[in-house]
Amino acid sequence: MPTEDHRSKSTEVKTPVLYYDGQCPLCAGEISALAQRRGSALCLVDVHSLPKEGLRNNGEHLSKEALLKTLHLQTSQGKWLTGADANVHMWDGTRRGKMLTVLRWPLLRHLVDMVYGIWAEIRYRRLYAQSVPESAKAPEAAPSGVIQDPEHRG
Repeated sequence: MPTEDHRSKSTEVKTPVLYYDGQCPLCAGEISALAQRRGSALCLVDVHSLPKEGLRNNGEHLSKEALLKTLHLQTSQGKWLTGADANVHMWDGTRRGKMLTVLRWPLLRHLVDMVYGIWAEIRYRRLYAQSVPESAKAPEAAPSGVIQDPEHRG
């Protein structure tokens, strides 16, 4: 699995790239099965193999924390997919992929995205809550319509 520059500098890429959490036991089993089924049709990159600052690609920056919080996949056309979209796309061309397309149907999409978001947050907290420094954690959510200004003390 590559650990260097995972993309050429052009926006057109040849092989989709999946960025996954190699320290997640559940993820490891899924990635192992995926590697057997997709082979070289999908480039697999463990987020922990990336430089400390994360991933820079064509002016975009994705922190390691963002990549660890939710699954990320860059398609062969350079488009970024996350969460359930990335999960469904990574199985493209397999029997499981055909079954998973149901999860993107309009009536199920919202529910699946909500459940994935909750699951991803729980997984991340369970694996990394103690190792994330306070300064790197997101601020508490403000009530709707309230803008938080860390410099404002009044």
